[in-house]
Amino acid sequence: MGVPMVEAEQKNVVRVHERFPEEFARLMERLPPWVRVEVEGHRDSLDEIVLDLGKPLIYTAGDQVYVLEGRTVTKDDLSYLTHRLGGFKENNRAGLEGTLHRVSRIQDAYGETVGVTIRVGRFVLGVAEALRPWLEQTGSLLVVGPPRTGKTTLLRDIVRILAGRYGPRVAVVDTSNEIGGDGKLTHPGISPARRLQVPDPPSKNQGWVIYQAIANHSPEVVVADEIGYNEDVFQCLTASRRGVRVVATAHGETILDLLENPVLLPILGDPGEGRRRSRPSFAMCLEVRGKGKFVLYPDFAEALDTLLTGGEPEGLRLGRWD
Repeated sequence: MGVPMVEAEQKNVVRVHERFPEEFARLMERLPPWVRVEVEGHRDSLDEIVLDLGKPLIYTAGDQVYVLEGRTVTKDDLSYLTHRLGGFKENNRAGLEGTLHRVSRIQDAYGETVGVTIRVGRFVLGVAEALRPWLEQTGSLLVVGPPRTGKTTLLRDIVRILAGRYGPRVAVVDTSNEIGGDGKLTHPGISPARRLQVPDPPSKNQGWVIYQAIANHSPEVVVADEIGYNEDVFQCLTASRRGVRVVATAHGETILDLLENPVLLPILGDPGEGRRRSRPSFAMCLEVRGKGKFVLYPDFAEALDTLLTGGEPEGLRLGRWD
């Protein structure tokens, strides 16, 4: 699918959220001292830290990968980190209460920790501002994009905008605790939205939690990350028929990828033989083409029909394409 020719006018408002400066310091406190010294100078761009037993420290800042030769990670380094995190859950993840950082471990055949991946989480204010005119309208939104293009970062800021209007009647179904952070306390950036955490494994529980959100808490909007199982899809379909707005993400690069995923077809209007059998569950669709680059299809049904008849839908380019 080519790049759409229509471009919407908007202001460049993307900036790092500065209301939570203590979050980075809380992460640094958990790291072995020599690792902390190496990475803390990259405060504004640090993205990921990799600690593997017997190997050098590797970390990513911005688009650059750094390998610290001359020193290797030891069992003491991994124990130091684990002790200060308070241990890991059954899914081999740990988080810091009230932050967006995520720590995942690798175990050997005997259950001992031999590697750790640390994802540095940040709340980015304004990344979804270009969508505000459409978010303030009624209608559900489906966000599609490949991994590491900022879908979850975008989703957090969408929640912020929606919560500013609907308050606690925005219910976030947090599949892997990446929207509101790990722990019992939800990250303050998405308040006053309410967050429902999903037990592991999410493939068996996310749809049930979406159902609970709708049935028990009377939300105006339900937000879910990474739908892709039959039960998820069924509950999103049910929500749309009950008048509850849904904002959700799905894997893929374009709308065409959604059409080629048989699990998602019910929420796309059950397309087949060049036409839809019903209306889609989502009024709008957003393709994430890269960090800060979006293509919005305000009329998702029309875009689907165009694709099904062999055409190429025209969308609005939003964000930072320069």
